[in-house]
Amino acid sequence: HEYGTPQSLPKFAAQHLDPLGVENTFIFAAGNDRTSEDCHTFHGIAEGLDSADVLVISIRRRYPVEADMAKIRQWIESGKPTIMVRTASHAFGERTKGEGYQAPAGHASWNTIDVDVLGVSYQGHYREKEGDNRLNVNTWIEESAASHSIVQNLDFSESFMIGDKLYEYIEPDSDIEVLLSARYEEGEPAHPVAWTNQQNGMQVFYMSPGGLDEMALPQIQSLLKSAVLWGLDD
Repeated sequence: HEYGTPQSLPKFAAQHLDPLGVENTFIFAAGNDRTSEDCHTFHGIAEGLDSADVLVISIRRRYPVEADMAKIRQWIESGKPTIMVRTASHAFGERTKGEGYQAPAGHASWNTIDVDVLGVSYQGHYREKEGDNRLNVNTWIEESAASHSIVQNLDFSESFMIGDKLYEYIEPDSDIEVLLSARYEEGEPAHPVAWTNQQNGMQVFYMSPGGLDEMALPQIQSLLKSAVLWGLDD
């Protein structure tokens, strides 16, 4: 809920998936109060995965019941198509800071999902930008990935404004394929913002844009739509 997923993803699906006849089901947490187990309860995960072709994850530091977590891990590790958006890099990761960031009894965390599934180490926001919460980001398709089915028909030649900071990822596995990179200004280090990870038989796509502002951008909508179709074609 921090990034408006309950609004942005259903709207995206209605605009871009429904017209193609792509059926979609959303499973939300039973609540957002971190002092309650409802925050980590997702009714219908097992049944949903039994009939799904693609799993999309867009949550932040939630800890499903153990049986549901086992089902999610089995899905990803067995190589079924998985799409992960922004905070999904730490979707099930615990932390000591703040209340409600440890898995309750009977629930499970996955603290190494960034390394295990995305092939990178999540370090948090790239950096603070004083005095400006909305920034132009220069984004480009990596030349090595130009023929990849997810990005081959996309156009990222124009910079666009973002409302949330880039995420910093380090120690990328050599097997991931970076599709998109970005930087705030010329001369600054490039940061991966979308990639696939197909090591160990997995079929995973990740993109770090995911807030309400980003999800409203035609470029990001086209990227996510293309990723869903990639998963369905797998």
